[in-house]
Amino acid sequence: MSGVLVGLDVGGSKTAIRAVDEQGDVRYQATLPTDRWRGESWAGKAAILVAAVRSVVPVRVLALAVGAHGCDTDEQCAALARELDRLLDVPVRVVNDAQLLGHAVSRPDAVGLIAGTGAIAVATTTDGRTVHAGGWGWLVGDDGGATGIMRETVRAALQASDRGASDLVLERSLSGAAEVGTLGDLAFGMMLARPERWATHASAVFVAADAGSSIARTVLDAAAASLAGLVTVVERLGAPVGHVVLGGGVVRGQPRYAARVAELIRAEHPGTTVVLLHEPPVAGAVALARQLVPSPPHPERMHHPIP
Repeated sequence: MSGVLVGLDVGGSKTAIRAVDEQGDVRYQATLPTDRWRGESWAGKAAILVAAVRSVVPVRVLALAVGAHGCDTDEQCAALARELDRLLDVPVRVVNDAQLLGHAVSRPDAVGLIAGTGAIAVATTTDGRTVHAGGWGWLVGDDGGATGIMRETVRAALQASDRGASDLVLERSLSGAAEVGTLGDLAFGMMLARPERWATHASAVFVAADAGSSIARTVLDAAAASLAGLVTVVERLGAPVGHVVLGGGVVRGQPRYAARVAELIRAEHPGTTVVLLHEPPVAGAVALARQLVPSPPHPERMHHPIP
């Protein structure tokens, strides 16, 4: 083996690394925490990624493709690519992490819609510009992702409790998942912990909704509508929306939520094809890395239509 093609998916909480040989067989892969990312310079971000690659891949890297959380413009992607090229001296391509979704299903023209720790839609306009909607972080956005769902659910539950209309099903689900005594304890802990940590409790909201929590159902309905609305925004910015690929841990782990998002997208954009990516988005980074070397093997299709 003369070397490997490496793809990275740098999300809000996790970084996935996958290295394949020239025949397309996976040789090395790992998922690491996304540490020290926000606030770092492009040179700092590049150094973090190179160190992560070297910790997982002990052989020669032939090409590197990265889908990076926080690279929201073509200029930002180019800045990170320059720093990576300086450190590695191999062909490098950097895109936003949501753009990996389309490449993973051989539809680079598709809208990538991620609902993971955060929520963002990224697409390419007919004249080649990258546009995005959402992705503003847990404090002011990410309504359809795990942090936004948790923020809105806990807020609504606390407000209901203040009115004397506590949703006990929801409170029990949330406090049990977080291993705290009360909803107030959870809210206090959320102020002290990193958002990626308390976002891991978002599944408790879905459990509560299934158990009859009206607050959880209301929040999730609004979250799904928010995700669908991101597709409308990128269309208004000039991107075609004939194909949308959903990805991220929240939609992969909650099929009914994914189906509701797809339903709302198709209602607003009749004729749009919506697919759910079950393979981790790092597969799209590997597909991009293949394009950087001669005669790449054809990637497998790794998606399933949403009925």
